[in-house]
Amino acid sequence: MVEVIIDVAIIAIIALAVFSAFSSAFKSVRASKAKITAVSIANERIEIIRNMPYDSVGTTGQTYPPGTIPSSESLSRNNVNYIVETTVSYVDDPFDGTINTNPIDTYPYDYKKVEVKVRRSGSNINLASFTTNIAANAAETATNTGILFFCAVNAADEPIDGATLTISNDDLDPPLLLTFVTGVDGCVMVPMLPPDSHNGYHLEITKDGYSLAMTYPRTAQNPNQNYPDIDIIAQQVTRVSMHIDLVSSLKIRAFDLNGAPIPNLSIHLEDDFEIYFNPSTFRYVADHQLDGNGEIIISDLAYANYNLTVNTPGYYISSINPGMPFYLPPDTNDAVIDIYLTTSSTAPTIESVDPPTGMIVDALTITIYGDNFDSGSVLKLINSTTLAEIVATDVDMHSNNEISGTFDLTGGSVGDWDMFVSNPNAEFSRKVDAFEIVN
Repeated sequence: MVEVIIDVAIIAIIALAVFSAFSSAFKSVRASKAKITAVSIANERIEIIRNMPYDSVGTTGQTYPPGTIPSSESLSRNNVNYIVETTVSYVDDPFDGTINTNPIDTYPYDYKKVEVKVRRSGSNINLASFTTNIAANAAETATNTGILFFCAVNAADEPIDGATLTISNDDLDPPLLLTFVTGVDGCVMVPMLPPDSHNGYHLEITKDGYSLAMTYPRTAQNPNQNYPDIDIIAQQVTRVSMHIDLVSSLKIRAFDLNGAPIPNLSIHLEDDFEIYFNPSTFRYVADHQLDGNGEIIISDLAYANYNLTVNTPGYYISSINPGMPFYLPPDTNDAVIDIYLTTSSTAPTIESVDPPTGMIVDALTITIYGDNFDSGSVLKLINSTTLAEIVATDVDMHSNNEISGTFDLTGGSVGDWDMFVSNPNAEFSRKVDAFEIVN
């Protein structure tokens, strides 16, 4: 009986191995047939394109250069469904110069590059990918079109590849809508655009996780754009560069002068990126409400200088740390603005101090800028850790907005100190980490 069981087990193992080998071989043959078919489809498509009129070599839809070739097409061969994707782009050959050489090649669309990719329906793996160049029979000649040369750079003026440029012009007939992706140099060259000398071309540059940049139309409310929609002039190159970078987030917290959080405060935040002038209109303008803990995190902000004000009636800014305007760098998630508020409209406020640093061996005159200062104001530097104080002497009130005093830093310690201003009526302001004592 034991021998029978062993024999059956051996036969089962051998049968399973034979079946697995047969199944693997079948799959391999099927995959090989699919690849051969895909190569045949790509070859066929390339040959068809080579025999087309040059002006027709382009894809349909919102692509450029335009033509009669479907950018994506489904077809069936041997009961297998395939997807054929075709892309066509202009090539600026360095043989006769390029748009970036000196002298400039004013006709930088020397020929077209065609790429055909074939994959099975439902798969993202290309079974065949062929590329060929298609040239016109005639030499380059002048046309009644213009060229756009566009570059996307980050805050450090480094090129951004993989960004999407959208070009639109609703004034043309038919309206124009094109999209391109920037190369490793951050640039896109778009030739043969219909001319428009009335700022009809609107540009937008985007990339996932990055800020948005665009040109702006002239409006009836404000015709004064700092970054206007562009012209395309026949037989000329229009050059445009735009800055985008990784977005950031900003935490804002509100406190009273005793350090207790102020909940549900309404604030107004705007950047200094002026898109229209006379009157000024800024790119980011928004009101926000802090939560019950007196704070809020605002995400997807572009790098810029930001200014903050308070909307809630009855509250007045005593000081803001750091001061306004506040620079938010790109790709930052730990930026914090702390607002210190008073309920008195007559209390002193501190905006900034000058200088912001001093050596521990010095007696230094520090000027404080703000509002509601008094000739009898008391000025102090306070160490928030040790609570040590340095009281100013020779206090001089220059105006309601400017006051100064001499501080003997030899009695202090290295590090950050708060600036404290108190008026004779006991109203005060305290700017956290306003001054640093250094060796």
